[in-house]
Amino acid sequence: QPSLFIQVLSAVFKASEESGIVDPEPEDPENARRVATQAYRLLDLWDRIPGAGEGGAIDGETLEKWIKEARTLAKAAGREEVADSRIGRMLSASPMGSDGAWPAEAVRDVLDLFRSKSMLDGFRVGKSNRRGVTRRMPRDGGELERSEAAKYREWAKAIAYEHPHTAKALDGLADGYEWQARRHDEDAERLDWET
Repeated sequence: QPSLFIQVLSAVFKASEESGIVDPEPEDPENARRVATQAYRLLDLWDRIPGAGEGGAIDGETLEKWIKEARTLAKAAGREEVADSRIGRMLSASPMGSDGAWPAEAVRDVLDLFRSKSMLDGFRVGKSNRRGVTRRMPRDGGELERSEAAKYREWAKAIAYEHPHTAKALDGLADGYEWQARRHDEDAERLDWET
């Protein structure tokens, strides 16, 4: 529920200074710290997209309605920017779209509808973090990252006309992977020079 999301968010993050909202000091700081730690873990584990069915299909109307309500509650709580970021991270758990591009159409629709910089940044960070750890031999260079970058560029190109904001986020992911590829290439070259 959007209200639970805002409660969890409020346990971890203070209201923004710009909001003018001042949170009261907790009566039991130690308990508040424990609650905040658990709430943060819960936010990090959140990967179920509102409106997602058992088969993975996402009901776009349900998702849009959920985000609108969550953003309204977040604004009232002085946590709009951090809420958008966390919503973006959650959206990064999207399945593939029915057209073979990522993310699913319903996720593209909401990212382009809201056009929130914080949401798009959270989406990129969330997807990048979901990749996890990679393994390679010391002299392999950045081939894995170049492959990832090419995949995101292809998806961005496929959806750019109807979903330009989502496509820009995908291009941002590709840029990040290309930067990592160059770094791994340089590391491999350095090893060659040292031997």
